[in-house]
Amino acid sequence: MTAPPATLDRPEAPRAALRVLDGQRERDLRRSLVTASEAEADVLVLELRDGEAVPADAAAFDGALLLLSDDPAHAADAGHAGVLPRSAGARQVAAAVAALAAGLTVRVVSQREAHGFAARETPPRVALTPREVEVLALVGEGLSNKAIARRLAISAHTVKYHLEAIFAKLGVRSRAEAVTRGLKLGVHLL
Repeated sequence: MTAPPATLDRPEAPRAALRVLDGQRERDLRRSLVTASEAEADVLVLELRDGEAVPADAAAFDGALLLLSDDPAHAADAGHAGVLPRSAGARQVAAAVAALAAGLTVRVVSQREAHGFAARETPPRVALTPREVEVLALVGEGLSNKAIARRLAISAHTVKYHLEAIFAKLGVRSRAEAVTRGLKLGVHLL
């Protein structure tokens, strides 16, 4: 097997110039990025305080500008190629620098705009009686009202009554919805 030709096009790591407010943060970023002077950099990483405007010399930078800012006005300004929150870690900044050097735009999706998986909210407390939890668990096993009645030694009418109460408390209309909603709310099905 032969080695790949030396002329194989492999992109160089983008070079970044740093203007950050904290010395420790600057050291962390220098370990994660290929840094250069502003004259040689592909991307300028500029950290701003809330309400602080982009300095004129930074706005005139010849490459892409990555702002580290918590100011919503910066994030909303489509004129900025990249905006990350000031709390962004070194890996996020390095990924953003690479994306900007490749001609992409970098934005953090706000919580309101987020799609896909999200952190689970604290579920509201649902006050199901112990018997209702038992009935719901048996519904989850796929048992009919008659089978639940036999298992719990109660009448089918009483099972129906418990199911109506469960549906009302969980805000659902079907047995499947009740089981699903119960699981989402953290009802421990025996």
